[in-house]
Amino acid sequence: TLNKSLSVIVICCALIFSSLVRGQTEISPTQNSKFKIGLELGSGYGFKLRTNNQIDGNYSNSGMNYTLRLKWGSGNVFGAGIETGWISISSLDSENLLTKLGTTNVSASLNAIPVVFMVTTQYANFQLHTGLGYYNVRSSSTVFNSTILSNEWDFGYLVSMGYAQPINSTFKIGAEVKWINISEVQISTLAFQLKLLVKILEY
Repeated sequence: TLNKSLSVIVICCALIFSSLVRGQTEISPTQNSKFKIGLELGSGYGFKLRTNNQIDGNYSNSGMNYTLRLKWGSGNVFGAGIETGWISISSLDSENLLTKLGTTNVSASLNAIPVVFMVTTQYANFQLHTGLGYYNVRSSSTVFNSTILSNEWDFGYLVSMGYAQPINSTFKIGAEVKWINISEVQISTLAFQLKLLVKILEY
């Protein structure tokens, strides 16, 4: 079931993260004296990498992407986090489409909401994020003035590379390139985002 799968994913990622932090402590214990909790906000544009549209009209395989990420960790090298947000995958608008039932306008969109557990490594101002979890893939189609809505949870993963420049002790600004693969429905996207990092707690 979905709950069991999510539990296994979280436990596996937590074990990996614990071993990474333990290794970092053995190498450089002075870097692990403080525990940090931070928030990342990202906004940008993404592109669907594979398209199979066969309907005439105004088709788009791109759209705005937004990221909300909560991160925590000890020291400056390894961390973990949870990511959610909004991914615009594709959309279609077609007017006066001729069908067997007559002429109609068609409007459709495909989006996704991620719930992903992440592991982060950092060197200087560069970050590498890897994550896996589930994506709530949501579709909407309007034909003959009737709208059909659907959503389903599909397994997926992501890899991203980012850079962040400190403004002061609390805020950083940067950019990130993110590759997302929702494997169960064979959707891949590439997104470019600007991001703001906020340190919430350090002790």
